[in-house]
Amino acid sequence: MYLEERHEIIEFPPNIPLKIFMHKLGSVDNHWHRSIELLMILDGTITISIDNTEYTLTGEDIILINSNTIHSLRSESAVMIAIQIDLSRMNQFDANLDEMVFDCNTTTTDDLSKFDGLKFAIATMLNENAHNSYESQYRNYSLAYYLVAELLANFSVPITNAIKTQQKYAARLTRLLKYIEDHYAENFSLSDLASEEDLSVPYLSNFFEKNMGVKFSQYYTSVKLNHALTDLLSTNDSIETIAVRNGFTESHSFVRSFKKQYGTLPSTYRKQRGQNISASETSSTLNYLQMEPSNYLHLLTKYLGDIKDQPHAISTKNIKKSEEIVASASSSVRTLKHTFKKFITVGRAKELLNRDIQNMLIDLQNNIGYEYIKFHGLLSDDMMVVSRINGKLTFHYTLVDMALDFLISIGLKPLIQLSFMPRDLAADPNKTIFYSPMITSPPKHMSEWEQFIDNFTRHLLERYGTNTVRSWLFCVWNEPVTPKSMFGFGDDPLFMRFYEATYRTVKRVDDKLVFGSPSILYMENLGTDKWIKDFLAYTKKNNCEPEFLNVHYYSDIIPITAKQNVTIGSVSFSFPKRTDDFSLWIGSIKKIFSSAGFGSLPIYMTEWNFTLSHRNLASDTCFKSCYILKNLLRNYDRLDSFGYWSLTDLLEENALPDTLFHGGLGIYTTNGIRKSVYYSFYFASLLGDELIAGGEGYFITRSIDAYQIITYNYVHYGNLFASGELFDMTETNRYTPFDMTNSLQFQIKLTDLEDGNYCIKELFVNREYGSAYDIWLKMGAVPLDPSDVEIIKGYCVPGMHKEYRLIESGVYEYSPVLAPLEIRFAEIKRIK
Repeated sequence: MYLEERHEIIEFPPNIPLKIFMHKLGSVDNHWHRSIELLMILDGTITISIDNTEYTLTGEDIILINSNTIHSLRSESAVMIAIQIDLSRMNQFDANLDEMVFDCNTTTTDDLSKFDGLKFAIATMLNENAHNSYESQYRNYSLAYYLVAELLANFSVPITNAIKTQQKYAARLTRLLKYIEDHYAENFSLSDLASEEDLSVPYLSNFFEKNMGVKFSQYYTSVKLNHALTDLLSTNDSIETIAVRNGFTESHSFVRSFKKQYGTLPSTYRKQRGQNISASETSSTLNYLQMEPSNYLHLLTKYLGDIKDQPHAISTKNIKKSEEIVASASSSVRTLKHTFKKFITVGRAKELLNRDIQNMLIDLQNNIGYEYIKFHGLLSDDMMVVSRINGKLTFHYTLVDMALDFLISIGLKPLIQLSFMPRDLAADPNKTIFYSPMITSPPKHMSEWEQFIDNFTRHLLERYGTNTVRSWLFCVWNEPVTPKSMFGFGDDPLFMRFYEATYRTVKRVDDKLVFGSPSILYMENLGTDKWIKDFLAYTKKNNCEPEFLNVHYYSDIIPITAKQNVTIGSVSFSFPKRTDDFSLWIGSIKKIFSSAGFGSLPIYMTEWNFTLSHRNLASDTCFKSCYILKNLLRNYDRLDSFGYWSLTDLLEENALPDTLFHGGLGIYTTNGIRKSVYYSFYFASLLGDELIAGGEGYFITRSIDAYQIITYNYVHYGNLFASGELFDMTETNRYTPFDMTNSLQFQIKLTDLEDGNYCIKELFVNREYGSAYDIWLKMGAVPLDPSDVEIIKGYCVPGMHKEYRLIESGVYEYSPVLAPLEIRFAEIKRIK
């Protein structure tokens, strides 16, 4: 069987005996379960076989599979919702509820109206659980019983003699399958099983094959193989030990059965599919640039009726109070380095010549001030650096110099990422990535690449001076851990030789130039830790160790590694349900580097964002500013840089949509409007150098003549959004994944202040102030004319409140009320 994806999109509490999944299907062999199962097709076509009768279902079709009923599913590629209901736990009013039988199948009836109640119940459950609210638990309880009531009212059927016989056989089959599962390791025979049921061997053989669609021997072997496969991938036990433990008489029979089932030897399978498999081995076609949130569930929103207009869905009148926070103005937790200002990023070198992008960088430098900038493609063909004339290589640096001259003029140092491959040097000029293509091929001749890098490095030293260039950073390539379809070479040893050759060439020109690792995308579920360890071991062995480590973080979860009974067919993504993923990721990457002996090196995170997608609607909202500020403050200075990707939505990686607020990754829109996330970094830039106190939702610092407090009311997204599903999220309604019902009042008491008069100044960003997307909504949510842009820029500023306060007894009590996803900065400054 194979199942591309299976998300439990609603996690009900124990008192609600329902599970709701979203499946992306291939095929599922004959199976059964004690719960009834309600299926609704969202996309594609599925053929379902129930008790040897086949039904073909397409979009919005519904079918119910009764308990203990053998069924299988076939599909090339389809998506469906599956609701499993344990009726035995809902029998408060009818002790025999779990014995009920239902005939619920849209393909066998002309009266489709009776399914509307089911669709309403499903849609309403999804709507209630789109965000995590306390009240939803009570509505879930009532909706579960409403769903069962609809089944009883419209689809229950009398239990005929035929059904009783069927139930009798189902009960027998249940016992048989349970016995096989419980005793699979005992190597029993069909005769043993027949004795358990007091049946003849020929009768049992025919009964099993008729109801399960396979011979007993085939099924029993597959059960043993499934268990053996788990041991194979999760232990280091020998093949012989695994074989005997899982019911095979000896290892030879296990190996024969395994090869017949999986087409390869167990030892080979373990090596290829083990836990240390690299990302490039797992999927050769991954391209995360093409990932977008799915919207299969959106068709259900039409069954919601007026429920979305109810006050509970949008009210923010509830105010919750934080625990009292007491902080001494004279205390000092630690001195802050403000490493988030180490790096800013743009997409590619060519964009540095764009006047609009230059103006965005100037604005950023004037108001925040970064030290370095990271970008791709300094050596790509759009910078016109290499040509071959009459077989001879010629190098040109006019556009490179223009880009670097601009950066120097605004006080930014470049990370010289030696990428990507000029066409005249490429082994495969057709290996490209991005909408505006860049070549990610290895060089055809390593000696020509070395010649080019030598010439380029010497040019930089001659034009900008040795001392200046020695203050820059160098590295080669971007995310070589990704598959060949992206940046990887498809040959890790080749890339490591490529890295070594580049490192040595730069160091031969000037060994004082600082050379670091390539940009590394570290995702725990991709197995990239093995690649990192192998790379670092190579550099140590070959005396070309990096002088800084260069990493990327995105919270997306890409399901790549093949698991038991699962073959991944297509790539999609989801997001962590936990709220501390970023913090845990930092701990993991630091542990990897430390265990490899590189723990003392600077770790520059030169790309990070909530998502890899250029089309995630939440990226334009207040969620992004609150998410970024929360994670930045909770992990302040834990890394040596936090290079947010990217400066602007004006990226040439994907085709640019016509809509301004399209869910891009930038701090600025394509035309230079500050998005709400801009103020996450602006507020952080106003912090003092001494940390007084910090915790969930607040960060308090001290400067020479003032105190600074940042507060935020973070709201985590719900499970639907976490699964990568938009459901009822639309271009003009983007807050549905969040519980927007509770404002948060902080109770902060700042003690040990010097008595006197103080100026209290607050800046805040929420859906009313500072959020360009929300301001655009208020303006009508229509496309902007060029003349409108400057007007909306004037509106996209934080709200501000300022007052004077006499502080006596050395205590200032600060009690701001923050709307959901609001961020707020306060400065308390003594007036002399």
